Amino acid sequence: MASKANQFDATASMLGYLYQARYALYLSLKKIREVSDPDEFFVSIEKFDDIAFETGGNPVDILQTKYHGAEGNLTDRSTDFWKTIRVWADAITSSTAKLGAVSFTLITTQSAPVSGLVASLMPDVKRDVQAVKALLDGIAKEKTNDSNLPAYTAYDALQDWQKEQLISAINILCHSDSILDLTDLMKKELRTTVEKKNEDAFLTRLEGEWFKRFIIAMSSEQEKEIRLGEIVSIIDDLRSQFSLTNLTADYSEAEPEDIDIESDGRNFVEQLRLIGMTNRAIRVAIINYYRAYEQRSRWSRDGLVRPGELKSYLKRLEEEWESHYSLTSSEVDFANLEQCKKLGRDVYTKCQNEGALPIRRDFSHPYVARGSYHALTDELKIGWHPDYEELLKKAAKKGAA
Repeated sequence: MASKANQFDATASMLGYLYQARYALYLSLKKIREVSDPDEFFVSIEKFDDIAFETGGNPVDILQTKYHGAEGNLTDRSTDFWKTIRVWADAITSSTAKLGAVSFTLITTQSAPVSGLVASLMPDVKRDVQAVKALLDGIAKEKTNDSNLPAYTAYDALQDWQKEQLISAINILCHSDSILDLTDLMKKELRTTVEKKNEDAFLTRLEGEWFKRFIIAMSSEQEKEIRLGEIVSIIDDLRSQFSLTNLTADYSEAEPEDIDIESDGRNFVEQLRLIGMTNRAIRVAIINYYRAYEQRSRWSRDGLVRPGELKSYLKRLEEEWESHYSLTSSEVDFANLEQCKKLGRDVYTKCQNEGALPIRRDFSHPYVARGSYHALTDELKIGWHPDYEELLKKAAKKGAA
């Protein structure tokens, strides 16, 4: 027996918002190429409509997005169609949308009949305004669809000249690209921005930054708009990260979910205990270890590092440690426990500061180097205390006893 659909399933709504967000980014990428000054144009979300482009506080493009996972037709009496007409009619009545200066677009994944009202409002069809008006007027006067009644009323409240200008400014885009198809469309817009091999990695990061800004806009009562210049800045920053002399910084603010210093027995943590580092310093080390590990892994997954580059980088850090250790330990009495601890702290401090070498010339985030030193100490390739190997073995035996 087939199970009933979950009445609380929010998948359709979620996909609708995701589609709206992704389509807004796609349209913004297109608009950036069209406008003379992106700093003077804004994309707004849920302000004038689902999506709108505005300048000087006035909308110039108003768009409704209707996403449906299942196949279907947008008919002349569809709720999607008339709800959209209602939104636009209300905008005209309230003077939010200035007729003659704004275009109205309905973007839907549904198909359209080959003839009729919806078909006559598609962009490639020669527009007969009076004929379309007659169809709209006729349907609005039927009053047979209860769910559409508010829309019929809003449309009928318009004056004839307003109806005519609205009809002239409407474009319905049916059978629009799916939420997944938008990926390829956005890649085309970014074709001259990033190398083809890095398109997926670049777009993933761009969308990540976009969704952060989208959520802020959706959550705000005042700031519903995003300056197109902000998107340009995000793209410029990402472009620099994808250069041959730089890499992406994806984990500069990330932290592991749980940090339990007292019960953490990893080698790099134990090495810090050997030289008397405080819990506060150990906590910072755990965060840097996590950030560096995740960053190196992501670079590898996304193919952003050259073959052998990470191995070579870790070798450079190992040699840097050796340099600091040899220079710092020349006057240390290795029989003195406190001097050995101090040596370890001094070498550790130097490696974490001036020894935090960037993996590439323009990569300016030290968390990768700092965390990678901990990776080396975790593998016991380097150490802070002069007797770290022996002391760690003793501690392991003691713990196993």
